[in-house]
Amino acid sequence: MTLLFAGCVLFLSLLLGSFVVQVGGVAVSAAQAQTAADAAALAAVAESTLYGAGAPLSVAAKMAELNGAELLECLCEVGATAAQVEVSVEGVARTARAVFDPDAVSPIAAGATSGGLHPAMLAAVSRLIQASGGSVEIVSGYRSSAAQTRLWAEAVARYGDPEVADDWVARPGTSAHERGLAVDLGGDIALAVRLVERLDLPLSRPMAHEPWHFELSP
Repeated sequence: MTLLFAGCVLFLSLLLGSFVVQVGGVAVSAAQAQTAADAAALAAVAESTLYGAGAPLSVAAKMAELNGAELLECLCEVGATAAQVEVSVEGVARTARAVFDPDAVSPIAAGATSGGLHPAMLAAVSRLIQASGGSVEIVSGYRSSAAQTRLWAEAVARYGDPEVADDWVARPGTSAHERGLAVDLGGDIALAVRLVERLDLPLSRPMAHEPWHFELSP
């Protein structure tokens, strides 16, 4: 009787151990799936806006894959300000929804003057603004390290993740604004782009997701 009881206890212990391992595995998969879903949703909505390249589905699938998941569904349309995705990791499915707020990433009116700009940058931007007939203006020019630090802290607080904040605000010490080599323009950006080409100005737009951001070309 004692041997039978001991055998039953051992058998139940093995079952419980297996159950715990399975539950633990599901928990890990669920966490990984949720992370992948969050990342895919954010990537999809960013890609669907005018700052993206218009391929939210493929970008969401790639982001899910990079996080070890498979994209099951993506409710994402070009031009939409929201995206919802469903992904799966080892049979565990999770969903996530992301919303894009255009006002949250518009140029910030901080130091909207030409003071502090590199002489070559100032000359190019002044010529551009004059040629635009008032249709283009400087929204943000030179920024002190303190100003950049404040903007960075605000971005981290807004997005809750330094890596995501990096997409919209450069970390202090790395921004071209701090060296007087960049401006954020407002007004008719399409006209500004045409004038840069027409006047052969040494200006470029290195960040596709910030079409208003111009830097002095090397």
